Amino acid sequence: MASNMWEQTAAMAKQHEQQGGAWLKLANDGDTAVVVFLGEPHPREVVFVDNKFVPFDEKLKAQGHRPSLRVALNVAVYDTREVKVVEQAVTFFNTLMELRAKYGLERWAFEVKRRGAAKDPKTTYSILPDRQLSPDEVSAFQSLRLHDLPKLYAAEEAAAASGTPPAATSSAKAAEPVDVKLAQAMATALKALPREAVDRFLQKFSVQRIRDLPASKGELARAFVDSLVAEYSAESVADVDPFGP
Repeated sequence: MASNMWEQTAAMAKQHEQQGGAWLKLANDGDTAVVVFLGEPHPREVVFVDNKFVPFDEKLKAQGHRPSLRVALNVAVYDTREVKVVEQAVTFFNTLMELRAKYGLERWAFEVKRRGAAKDPKTTYSILPDRQLSPDEVSAFQSLRLHDLPKLYAAEEAAAASGTPPAATSSAKAAEPVDVKLAQAMATALKALPREAVDRFLQKFSVQRIRDLPASKGELARAFVDSLVAEYSAESVADVDPFGP
């Protein structure tokens, strides 16, 4: 039992590390995430300078640098449906293309696993089919709001140019209240559910009112509300007496 609690706590810790921020974090050797790939890829030609990737331009070309291709993708974490961004090299993308042709990305959740220690330049990532999605899951994942990848990169480049740390930008975003229309939509959906479902929502996000929810957790909250609606709708169907009037 104790060993099991250690494993459960470790899993919860990793989940909390993923909350907030746009990027999917697999920081250490063996770290894994089960995700659903969403939307279109966003390719960039970059150069690795000063321990980071920067966009390839004429100035870097004149300095003798040669570009490499990096590809960004939206992914939804299977357990929470929180939408994150991954950026990987061409080898990862080519593997994903093979999986796309064989399985169809919209119908499967895939396990992405890091193979390499933190900051190891030889780090690679494996991708394996983990589970097939039900039709309802396919619909739910495809309805999630995606990150605008060009805007995301433009904002990061602007922050780097101005000297504003990305963490400061993320903190400011986290302090913003959830979008009013999104809050209203979630409130309408929750009002149709039993009080128990509302209490579960408030407890999960540690708020007393839906409008107190921070913007950084808006998509995660929307996904949780969708799961509650599906769960309690299924219970209602199961409770119907087939021999009743």
